[in-house]
Amino acid sequence: MHLSRLLLRLKLTCSIAPVATKNLLFNEQTRIKTQQLFFQASGLCQVTMELDSISQDNRTSVSAFDNITRNGEKEEGASQVEVDLERVLELENMKELQNQVEIGASDKSVTKQESGKKNRKRGRRVDAEQDGENTKKKKKQIQRPNYFVSIPITNAQISSAVTEVQESVLERDPRLSRAMIPIPTLHLTLLVTYLANQEQVDLAAAALAQVEPSLVNLLRGAELVLPFSGVAHFRNDVVFVALREGPHTQVLRKLAELVCGGFEERGLLEGDARGFEPHLTIMKLSRAPKLRSQGIKRVDPSLYSNYTSRFFGDQTVERLDLCSMLKKKQQDGYYHTETSLQLGGRRRSEPDEAELTRISKRLVEDAINRAVQQYKQETLQNGGGPAAGGQPPGNANGTTDSAK
Repeated sequence: MHLSRLLLRLKLTCSIAPVATKNLLFNEQTRIKTQQLFFQASGLCQVTMELDSISQDNRTSVSAFDNITRNGEKEEGASQVEVDLERVLELENMKELQNQVEIGASDKSVTKQESGKKNRKRGRRVDAEQDGENTKKKKKQIQRPNYFVSIPITNAQISSAVTEVQESVLERDPRLSRAMIPIPTLHLTLLVTYLANQEQVDLAAAALAQVEPSLVNLLRGAELVLPFSGVAHFRNDVVFVALREGPHTQVLRKLAELVCGGFEERGLLEGDARGFEPHLTIMKLSRAPKLRSQGIKRVDPSLYSNYTSRFFGDQTVERLDLCSMLKKKQQDGYYHTETSLQLGGRRRSEPDEAELTRISKRLVEDAINRAVQQYKQETLQNGGGPAAGGQPPGNANGTTDSAK
């Protein structure tokens, strides 16, 4: 670029030089002609000779002048060339600028493409992260509850009345047998939750234990008695024994709020107890999904219409249980209980019939195990032979003397 500009300036200088030479020769020619006329009139030979010499020079000058004239005729062409060269230079400059702009644009385009790729990659990462978060949220949302806190029904009067209702319904529609709630599992639910592992189960047990002082303060040493009366339903899908309204209802709701608050503080429960509706479920269609394929989408209220105003009995709140929905049920048929919080009711010196039965069975089993262990030890001590009489210690029924 700089070289082309230097060449253009050199050409311009060369085109201007002939014009100046032409002017000088024209002035010299005029001066010589004037002298020639003067000296001819004077008749000086020497001057004539000089003039001849000058004339020869003039002819040379004229020849040079002609050449200069021809060069002068080219002056306009040179100036036009100069203009053209200037336009060429301008075009070259413009072209160079255009190239630079195009290069810059291409660089920007490449940069944009690279940044676009980075943004797309980043976007894909963000989308992937969002998808991962959404997946986690969905997984968290679809986790079905597997634990609940309940008040077990221990009043035999209530259990007997519920059995009567269930049998009456089954007499009219045996297909509902799988929708019935087993009598040993009857309970009133305070909350349901999902516990992912044993650590969370331990936290739930700790939460239940921590609310005990608040519950004691709430009850103030009095028993909380819940009267159940009448059969009702939720959308003809869940049938339950209703809780009669009274001062005990508000106390029960406050108790549920305290328990839910303890679970919420440890991140084990979402929501609150404001939607708590105490009820004793005795049948629900969700236990038997195949019933829908058989055309049973609701429980006809006429099946239990004779029990809509019947009194079922009073249940004293003795304890709160943290139960598992999925683990194997206990021997008495009740849900697997992780922990219990005693609130009152019968004292240990006054156990109910079910508790007496469990204690008796446990004593018998312990006695049998001790007798078997004693028999094995005696057998080993006697060199592997049977004990005297060929029978383990105890009577023929397999119980020890201590268990009689």
